[in-house]
Amino acid sequence: MGAIAARANSEGDAAPVKPVLEVLVLYEDLATALRAKQSLDRLPGRSGITGGLVTRLWRLDLLGEPLLAERAAIEAAAADVIIVSLHGRKALRAEARHWFCRWLDHKEDRPYALAAFLDPEPAQAGGDNPVLAYLKCVAAAAGADLFCGSSPVPVPR
Repeated sequence: MGAIAARANSEGDAAPVKPVLEVLVLYEDLATALRAKQSLDRLPGRSGITGGLVTRLWRLDLLGEPLLAERAAIEAAAADVIIVSLHGRKALRAEARHWFCRWLDHKEDRPYALAAFLDPEPAQAGGDNPVLAYLKCVAAAAGADLFCGSSPVPVPR
């Protein structure tokens, strides 16, 4: 969870600031963004987050733009949780893999969580999911906890 800071009140006493969970969401399309949003909507009431969530959204295809990818990597380094919501049927594109390398360069030496939300269908018949295999390597390199789940993408109205 984000660092709990203290602020001085008018008397000079330090008052605790409510913790805020900072989340960066990488998503593939509208349906995968909605899946991540639904998951986040369920989180605050169950986990005792009193200060709320700060969420930043990045569409995966924007990571091919170097300046945007750099900005997203800096924002991810400030986040506590990085959620990757994809269909996950094929390997990550090169720009996404490069982006994870940028994030590893920027990340601080503190706890992070990496979450993957994928479609429930298998990526390849009889094979391991290439997205999960890659994210396991990234999480190991980052010293991050990896959480994986699958659910159908919601149908946009």
